[in-house]
Amino acid sequence: MSDQGPFKGPYSEKVMDHFANPRNVGEIKKPDGIGHVGNPVCLIPTMLIYKNSNIEIIKSIKKGVKVLSHDGFYHGVKNVHRRFYAGIVSDIDVHSLGNLVVTPEHHVLALSTHRIPHKHRDYKKCLKDWYLSTELKKGDTILYPILRETKDKKYMDFDIEKPKWDFKSRELPHRILVDESFLRLVGYYVAEGSVVTKPCKGNLVFTFGSHEKEYIDDVISAIKHSFGLTVYRSRSLHNSINIIYSSARLARFFEKHFGKGAKNKRLPHWTLLLPTGKQKALLRGLWRGDGHISNNGGKFVTISKTLAHQMKLLLMRQKIIFSFLTVPAQGMHKQHYCIYIRSREAKLEIAKIMGKKLNLPSRKVKTQKAWYDEKYFYSTIDKVKRDIYCGLVYNLEVSGSHSYVSEAATLHNCGDIMEMYIRVKDDVIVDAKFKTFGCGAAISTSSMVTELVKGKTIEEALKISNRAVAEALGGLPKVKMHCSVLAEQALTSAIADYLKKANRLDEFPQIKQKLGSGHTLIDS
Repeated sequence: MSDQGPFKGPYSEKVMDHFANPRNVGEIKKPDGIGHVGNPVCLIPTMLIYKNSNIEIIKSIKKGVKVLSHDGFYHGVKNVHRRFYAGIVSDIDVHSLGNLVVTPEHHVLALSTHRIPHKHRDYKKCLKDWYLSTELKKGDTILYPILRETKDKKYMDFDIEKPKWDFKSRELPHRILVDESFLRLVGYYVAEGSVVTKPCKGNLVFTFGSHEKEYIDDVISAIKHSFGLTVYRSRSLHNSINIIYSSARLARFFEKHFGKGAKNKRLPHWTLLLPTGKQKALLRGLWRGDGHISNNGGKFVTISKTLAHQMKLLLMRQKIIFSFLTVPAQGMHKQHYCIYIRSREAKLEIAKIMGKKLNLPSRKVKTQKAWYDEKYFYSTIDKVKRDIYCGLVYNLEVSGSHSYVSEAATLHNCGDIMEMYIRVKDDVIVDAKFKTFGCGAAISTSSMVTELVKGKTIEEALKISNRAVAEALGGLPKVKMHCSVLAEQALTSAIADYLKKANRLDEFPQIKQKLGSGHTLIDS
């Protein structure tokens, strides 16, 4: 079921009542009939999904891994579904986040804001719900979860063993204190560091501009603090300075946990779960290395796809508003990722994290295209178009949350899925219950149809139409009428299951016509 609380929007009081307080939720033990209806939903295979600390295209996601969900926590993937699809897809560009291409029935967590001019919007009165991708328009707002899973880490094991024949290298600690100094060092390495790892020797190298003496001194101090090393070489080349530590074990340690080569740099999963206060030290090293900030704005640039998307999660946890852009390869330049900082508050926060001071005049915000609350980052849709797609599409079945997070949006792992259970005595439906995964209208129509059907004969129940369900709720918006159709089909499917078990389907020829192709008869 949808986890959204009571909402406001273009719905009647009855719809809101049945959504906030649904009737007859659950299963009937040993029911006489079960109905199951719904829409298969999928993404094209190249859509990026947050998998633990990494981000992968959906076709590479495997059963058993954990993915980020709408509640801000990681949940396990129960199944990966794949099918062939030929038809229309929704191609949605989200400001600050990226792109999403999905089949029409896929539900996206959003606010319906496109009808309200920016300067008049009261977002608290807008409807937060799961919307079909075809319902979303330019100006609507995507809800993107802030990573809420938090786990502190006090120490990190130094897990590169000293070779038996090594009698010369300096001793290194068996474990490292995960404090601000070490986290800044990690940030510096991921942004500006490199390693040389050969069979018999290795170097850990940090490269800075010749004017960045503060950062050089910070690295030297952090290496001494975390690893006890004071001996290093300094080499100047053009306008840069290399700080070189000759330690094969230290080089392999950084390569193992944080990657080798700019394209492969990454943060371990545990760094993304640290308390936000400790993560500021990590951001300080990262932004000092690969970013800049000034009165005119800020930018962080990397060619590591993993690091770029991890940076998005880190900034969201600090509630820093940003824009994300993927820049294709061109000429001698590789594909790279840019994170822009433009708002006054965001510039001040990044400057504070970096240890800088900015003098910025107060400004009145004219429009608001991105903002935060306690659980979500809100970003508006810049463009929606419909394309034709032919090929394989994918979907994930996620335990518990029934949702997963892509590069640009939060997605329900199913369309409106309804299960209806009925108890029948002497051809009268004496009880009905439902389980529904979907939007508020889907839950409301499911709830209402179970109320309408109780006490009716099979003949009378089959006359309950989707329009009757909608009218009983005081009406539904046009874009939500499909929910009442599914509610009617769920009821008809449950009745069909009851009649099939009794070998009486032929007595009611109207059932096949009512169900069409949107049902499944469940064998007992």
